[in-house]
Amino acid sequence: MSDAELTALQERITELLREPRALSKNDQAVALAELHISGNDRLAPVEQLNIYREQFWLRHTSALVEDFPGLGGVLGQRDWERLVEAYLLKEAPTSWTLNDLGHAFVEHVEQQASWLPHAKLCLDMARVEWGYCQLFSAPDVPALDGGKIAAIPEHAWPTATLVLSPALRRFQVDYPVCELRKAIVKSRDTGETVPIPQPDPHNLVLYRNDRRLFFERVSDAAYALLQRLDDGEPLEEACGSVASEIPGAADEVEANVAAWFQRWGAETWVVDVRTR
Repeated sequence: MSDAELTALQERITELLREPRALSKNDQAVALAELHISGNDRLAPVEQLNIYREQFWLRHTSALVEDFPGLGGVLGQRDWERLVEAYLLKEAPTSWTLNDLGHAFVEHVEQQASWLPHAKLCLDMARVEWGYCQLFSAPDVPALDGGKIAAIPEHAWPTATLVLSPALRRFQVDYPVCELRKAIVKSRDTGETVPIPQPDPHNLVLYRNDRRLFFERVSDAAYALLQRLDDGEPLEEACGSVASEIPGAADEVEANVAAWFQRWGAETWVVDVRTR
């Protein structure tokens, strides 16, 4: 068999492993298996191939259940299986790690919104749960250096830029998804029914600290300031922009920016300060 023929065979087998139904009723799969797989006294060649197909679906659907438990809880078994099957048929895995399996799942949920129950809630949940996945695999960075901060002269602070942790994500959501997610995960052990919550728009920060994942609600002004700092705006400029763009934010920023900075450093939201 030539290299080209071997590559073609591997690609065809890969396609068959992603078939959602048993291969014994697929004439092409039966013929290919009989030609290239020996079989044994217990299993026909196509049955051997079908074992790998089953393992593909079991492993990949289990990985998505683990990464998106809240979304699965909102949808229920039947709609969840429909959503996941369509995703795995569309998005062939390309990474060596299952941590990357959900890289396009948020976009997929958005594309399926026409039939999804509680579509806005589902999209909020998918975004936040993928955010948790990203936090889990984000690189470690040193915490904010208190000595370095103390050594920064006062005149340098207005033009200083704050570096946010790579293990931090921000979301504007319409539902209390983090609280709902916790309740859904807990209900797996208790068997309790978790009701769909009412809308509750808010700003959300997800972060990792000491290898644990947390969430916190923040005000519009704090959220906007984090966004501008993440975009690389100097501290004074960012505070001024937020104060002028959000009604009533000027007093809030002035009164809280020092406390915010202290807390954000302690919680590893801010990991460095760079001066010009």
